[in-house]
Amino acid sequence: MSAQEMARQQFQQEHQKAIERIRTMPDGVVGWVIRFLHTDLDALTPTEWTLLAFEVVSFVDDLADRYGGIVATESGWSVEAVPQAKPFQTIPSRKEAVDIQATVLAQLENYWHDSQAVFSFPQLTLVVLAPGAFPDDSGTIIVAAKRKAKEFEYRFAHLLAQSGDYIRRCPECATIYLAIRRDQVYCHPRCQARVASRKWRETHRSKEIKVPTDKTRTKADSAVKGRKGGFDGKAKR
Repeated sequence: MSAQEMARQQFQQEHQKAIERIRTMPDGVVGWVIRFLHTDLDALTPTEWTLLAFEVVSFVDDLADRYGGIVATESGWSVEAVPQAKPFQTIPSRKEAVDIQATVLAQLENYWHDSQAVFSFPQLTLVVLAPGAFPDDSGTIIVAAKRKAKEFEYRFAHLLAQSGDYIRRCPECATIYLAIRRDQVYCHPRCQARVASRKWRETHRSKEIKVPTDKTRTKADSAVKGRKGGFDGKAKR
C-alpha cells in the first residue's frame, strides 16, 4: 500500500469517527455547533485540534445535508490531509476555524438582538440540474461556493432557520445553550436559582428596619418635648 493510499484510509477512518462523535452527542448536530462555538480553539493541543478539525469537515460534508441540500465548493479546506488530493480530503486550518467561529458568533448576536441574521455570499452560484441527475423526481439545485468556510456559514444559516428559536444565551452566565422549552430563560436550574436568590436578598434588604441615627433621635426627642406634659408628665405652665 502506497503512502497516499495509507493517508487516504486514515483520513476516512478519522472522518467516520468524527461523524459518530457528533451523532452521539446529546443534542446532535446543533449540540455540536454550540460546543464548537464555546471551544477556545487556540488552547487546544495538536491532538485535540485534529479531532475538532475532522468534526468541522464532517459537519459540513456529511451531517448537514438537511441544512441546505447539496453544496459543491471549488476549493477544499486549506490543509491537505492526503497529499495531492485537493480539493478533496482536506481539513481546515486553525485560523479558518477561528474565523468561522467569530462569524457565526457575530451572526448569532444579531439574531438574538434583531431577530435576524444576514449572511452574505458574494461568491455563491446556484446550479440547477434537470430531473434524473439524482434519485429525486424533480430537478436538483446545487449550491456552488468558492470556499469551504462559506459552505459552513451556508449550512449554519439553514440550521439557524430550523433551530434558532431554541439556541439562546443565558442572561446569568452568558453560556450559549439549546433550550428544551420555548419559555426556558436560563441554561441550568443553578442559574435560575442564583437569580431568584439574588432578587430575594435585594427585596428583603430594602425592607429591613433602619436603625435610628443621632439625627433621627434628636428629631424624635424634640417632638416628644413639644408635647403637653413633657417628659416628666407634668403639665407645662
